[in-house]
Amino acid sequence: MGALEFLCDIRFHRSFVLPPNKETGRSKPVRISYADYGDRHSDAVVLFCGALMGTRFCYSPLDGLARAYNVRIIHPDRPGIGGSDPVELHERIPLWLEMVPHLLNHLNISRIAIASHSGGVIYALNTILTYPNLLHPISPYVAFFAPWVHHSHSGVRNLRATELLPAPLIGRFASMVRFINNNITPLAGLSSGFMHGIMESIHASTPEPAPVPLTPANTLSRTVSLTSRNSHQFLDLDDPNVVEELRRLITEYLFAEAIDGISDDAKLFLKKPSSIEWCSPSMFWSDIDYVVPLLSKMIDEKNREDGTARSWTINTFHAQTDNMVGEKGQQWFDECWKNPTSTPGLANPGSRNPTEEPRGSSFEYKSEVVYGSEHNYLMDPAYDAAEKWLWRVRDAFPTFEVR
Repeated sequence: MGALEFLCDIRFHRSFVLPPNKETGRSKPVRISYADYGDRHSDAVVLFCGALMGTRFCYSPLDGLARAYNVRIIHPDRPGIGGSDPVELHERIPLWLEMVPHLLNHLNISRIAIASHSGGVIYALNTILTYPNLLHPISPYVAFFAPWVHHSHSGVRNLRATELLPAPLIGRFASMVRFINNNITPLAGLSSGFMHGIMESIHASTPEPAPVPLTPANTLSRTVSLTSRNSHQFLDLDDPNVVEELRRLITEYLFAEAIDGISDDAKLFLKKPSSIEWCSPSMFWSDIDYVVPLLSKMIDEKNREDGTARSWTINTFHAQTDNMVGEKGQQWFDECWKNPTSTPGLANPGSRNPTEEPRGSSFEYKSEVVYGSEHNYLMDPAYDAAEKWLWRVRDAFPTFEVR
């Protein structure tokens, strides 16, 4: 199978319509585009929240690995991205939360695991807090890849410069990257990798995009370690020509559709203006260190109510090199989860070593640094993080059967 045939598969071009909602005052339907790939017959389902420019196409290289581990991945495009209709900035989180149960019901999915990459953690956390009942009733599983940490905690100097930029300038982020892709890249006659280099040079003012989680200069094997009944349908991700073609086509597809919502996500992630909240109106939280004790309390209360001792498993995969979050940001994120009963805002950087949370019964937290990886390419199948994650997803659904 070639890269073009692969990306033209209907699995990456699905959509559904969210009906009008009188309760929220939304009088018009909203179209949502999404990808549904991996093993579509599996009960082990992941709702995936991508990075800043991580549209439904961008993580398609995980398809073969997901099928090998019998995991199904559902990846919706956020408002104003891909084929999803736009909404106002303050409506992004509420609409996402309204969309999730409708989409899962549309697909006849009752239980999910949740995963995110980079800034997608904001959407993932809102989903977890609003719909904890959607996770597996016995073994709830959540995974964060290179989770976004606001620069007020990470201290990343390039991003701290955004404090001096007006919100309207950050709001033109999507227009800027579209101009680069449509004009400068073709004019230079260079490959799609050129855009990544350009964006690296301007990430001093905006978060660096991660359009394709396949590193262009890879020396590690991406061969799926499990034998799959559908292995003949896999892309050969060890063929550099296939990888380059896939990177080029994914970038082209990304810019062929709507990307204005990416600008709104950039403002959301950076909290520009400062009045922007990461939470939904129905449940307040200001930052990660506020979420963790809130989630811990919710889990404990639910366990007491049900007379159970259900413990969540939460994994974080950090990139070895991360110019967006930095080592300080990674430590801060881990420390938030290591101290779930601490007062919000008082978490301090902890150890760089892999972290395991033994306290209490509400959740078990583990983090690890993935050797050789970088923020944008952390989910490249060449590294072992994606394979570990999919194995744990499947393991979290003990009643899993291949139908």
